[in-house]
Amino acid sequence: DLPGGMKVLVSKEKDKDGKYSLMATVDKLELKGTSDKNNGSGTLEGEKADKSKAKLTIAEDLSQTTFEIF
Repeated sequence: DLPGGMKVLVSKEKDKDGKYSLMATVDKLELKGTSDKNNGSGTLEGEKADKSKAKLTIAEDLSQTTFEIF
């Protein structure tokens, strides 16, 4: 869950290197990242239409989610 009660579904797919490709959409913004863990934790990044960057960080134990725009 993100601030404001926004829910985010993170999908993951194992790639040929044994890492997990993470994908999520936050308010029509596509975020992508990779992780060594298969639980969906990791860092996903994307770029908004105005060229500002967005970063979603999901704690390893899934207890905390941080969404930043810079």
